Amino acid sequence: MSFFDELDSGLTARELALVRDTERFCTEVLAPRLAQARSRGEPCERTVIAQWAALGMLGLQVPEEGGGFGASFLCKVRVAQTMAGHGFAAAFCLNNMQGMATRLWRHGSAVQKERLLPGLLAGRLIGAPAMSEPTAGSDLTQLRSQAVRTEGGWLLDGTKAWVSNGAIANLLMVLARTTAADGSQAIAGFLVEPEAGKAFAATPHELPGAMEFRLAEIVFDRHFVPDWALIHAPGEAFRASMEAINAARVHVAAMCTGSLHAALCTAVAYCGQRTAFGKPLLAHQGLQWALAEVAARLEAANALVVKAARRIDAGTCGPELAASAKKIAVETATEGIEQCIRAMGAVGATAPNGLVALASEVRLAAFADGSTEMLNDRIGRGLAAAYPSASARGEQQGTQQP
Repeated sequence: MSFFDELDSGLTARELALVRDTERFCTEVLAPRLAQARSRGEPCERTVIAQWAALGMLGLQVPEEGGGFGASFLCKVRVAQTMAGHGFAAAFCLNNMQGMATRLWRHGSAVQKERLLPGLLAGRLIGAPAMSEPTAGSDLTQLRSQAVRTEGGWLLDGTKAWVSNGAIANLLMVLARTTAADGSQAIAGFLVEPEAGKAFAATPHELPGAMEFRLAEIVFDRHFVPDWALIHAPGEAFRASMEAINAARVHVAAMCTGSLHAALCTAVAYCGQRTAFGKPLLAHQGLQWALAEVAARLEAANALVVKAARRIDAGTCGPELAASAKKIAVETATEGIEQCIRAMGAVGATAPNGLVALASEVRLAAFADGSTEMLNDRIGRGLAAAYPSASARGEQQGTQQP
C-alpha cells in the first residue's frame, strides 16, 4: 500500500494525471536543477518557473473558463507533497505563485483578471503575497503600512518582510492600512506592480541553506497603485486573509509530510544496504526502532493532513483542525528528518542526498502561516467546544430537534 493511496483515492482521473505530470517534472527538471543550485549555493534558475508554467500548473485551481484545471484542494495538496519530497522551499514558492492566480480568480474584478491573470498563468508575472512586516507578522491588526487616497488611486508607504519569492516578484498582493474621512481605519488589499521605470526596493534576506525561498524585504515609498488594482476594499482584506489561513496551514502541513516521506525513503534504502557488524543497519533493533518511530508519526501526521484537506474541499475545516494539522506535521517533519540524517551517519550529513537541505528548509515551516505558539493558542481557544463534558454533550443532544 502506498503512502499516498489515501489522498489518491479522492482524486479524479484527470487530477491523477496532473500528479503524474508533477512526478515527471520533479524527476526530469526540478530535482536535477535543485542539485545543481545547491552545489553552487544559490537558488534555481528561473527557467524552472517557465517550465512549470508550461504544464499549466500555475492555474491548478483556477477553473477551466479562466484557463486553469479547476482541480480540488486535495489535488493541490497531493501535488505539493510530491514537489516537497525534492525541495520544500521550491514547492512552497511555486505553489505560492499558483495560489496568487487562484486568489485573483476568486476575488479579482473583471479588469484585474483580464490584465493580470494571463501573465500569472504563464509565469511572466511572479506573484507573491506581502503581508508580514518587521514588527507585525501574523498579527495583522498591527500592520503599519499605509495606503493614502490620491487622484486616480492610492499612495503606498511601508515595509513588508519575509516575502516568499520577494527577490524576483513583479506582482504583489499587499495589505495596508487605510484611513477614511471620518478618521476610522481599515485594512485593504492591493495588487501592486512596479511603477513605470521603477522596480520595488527589494532586499533579499540571508538564509543559509534555504535560499530557494527567495525571501526579501520590500520597501514602498509613495508607490502609486491605481484604483483598478484594489482587490479587497477597506475592511474586507482582514476577513479574506483569515478565511484563507486554514487552507494555507493545511498546505504547509502537506508539504512537511511530503518532505519527511522522501527523507524516510532515503534513509530506509541506505540503511537496508549499508552493513555493520555483519548485518544491514536496518536489522539492528535500535536503529530500526528509531526509524519505526519516524514512520508511525509520519502516518499519523499524514492522516491529519488528509482529514483537514478533505474538510477544506467540503468547506467544513475549522481553525482548530487546520492548526492541529500544521503543528503536528511541522514538529513531526523537523524531528523526523533529523532522525533520518542521524540514521545514515556521516552520509546523511552530506549534500548529495539532499536531506540536510530539506532539514534547513522545513524548519522554516514553523514560522509560515502562524508559529507553533500561535497554533497552540488557536487550538486552545477551541478546546471547550471541541471536547465538552459528558453533561454538556447531553444538554446539546437534548436541544437537538428529532
